[in-house]
Amino acid sequence: MNDLDTANVHLLLVEDNERYLERAIRRLKEFGYAHIDSALDEDEAREKLAHKHFDVIIADMRLGSHEDGGFTIVDEVKQRQITSVIIILTANDTVQDCRKALKGYACWDYISKSIQQGSDKSPLEELHKSIQKALVYLNYWGNPKDEKWIADNAEFLQEHYINQYVAVIDNMVLASADSEEALKQKLDERKLPFFLPVIKKIETEAPPSIAELIKKGESATLEFKQTFQYDGSHKKNEKLRLATLKTLVAFLNSKGGTLLIGVEDKGSIYGLENDFSFFLNKQKTPIDLFEQELTNLICDRIGKEFAQHITLCFEKIEGKQICAIIVKKAKQKAYYKKDKTVVYIRANCTTRTIETLEEWFDYIAEEKALD
Repeated sequence: MNDLDTANVHLLLVEDNERYLERAIRRLKEFGYAHIDSALDEDEAREKLAHKHFDVIIADMRLGSHEDGGFTIVDEVKQRQITSVIIILTANDTVQDCRKALKGYACWDYISKSIQQGSDKSPLEELHKSIQKALVYLNYWGNPKDEKWIADNAEFLQEHYINQYVAVIDNMVLASADSEEALKQKLDERKLPFFLPVIKKIETEAPPSIAELIKKGESATLEFKQTFQYDGSHKKNEKLRLATLKTLVAFLNSKGGTLLIGVEDKGSIYGLENDFSFFLNKQKTPIDLFEQELTNLICDRIGKEFAQHITLCFEKIEGKQICAIIVKKAKQKAYYKKDKTVVYIRANCTTRTIETLEEWFDYIAEEKALD
């Protein structure tokens, strides 16, 4: 199956002149388009858009008495974040409307029905030519909106579609399969759009090793701590333990990050051996006991609901054990339970506090702007 065959294209033609609509559908079928839906007004078009995906939407500018009917359809497309190609086909063409369509709404093309009969191309031939150019563009450049959605939702996709090929359109997964060929077959069998979906294999990226992280140095998403609770005495230092928990809360409230315990500020390897000295149990290894204690503290002092966002792993470097605590950003605000009046966040290489609701809203607004 040729990816650029017109038979694979799903069109929606919005036109209130029934005679012209019939003529346009007949001519488009002559060009080989096999999937053509139509609508006579905005309401019918909205109903079609709510239940079906289209590669290309062709809209008349004036629908009934509505002089900006075509722009009404484009507004609907924008509100629904639909990624279809939009082509305006109108007899009421003006320079102002053309600029509005191409610049304000980023429509693919603006075609006049009033092309002179003596010209090389009729309006419907120009339409066919424009659709073909759009398909070549999509086939080569892909769909940046859904590419971004895939990147932003990598965690969700890896959780549900790992090692699968997915077809994504309008911020949703249309279908999935074990191979690209099988996925395209599914799209074909279900008569789904073939050009606009972003087809991508969902794979997990191997996380960097602890040694590689240490070389990067501390940052907004990476912090080193020499020890978890050892301060040279024979007692567990609660201030040190609290510092670790506050850092984890800050990562949960920010963009996530990794905390390495057993590494000095400049990247020198210190190890966990002194922290392990507090654990004496012949039935379990010091690593198991260390992980158990840290997990219990996370559940007790931050919350069990946040444990799913935190992963512990260990690696031996220069003959010494290092613990990496990998934290993913949480969807809800996290606190250190004993002090719910303070929110911890990351700012550059440090853990900072936010103490007022206004500061928190300002922080969230800034985060969204940076994203």
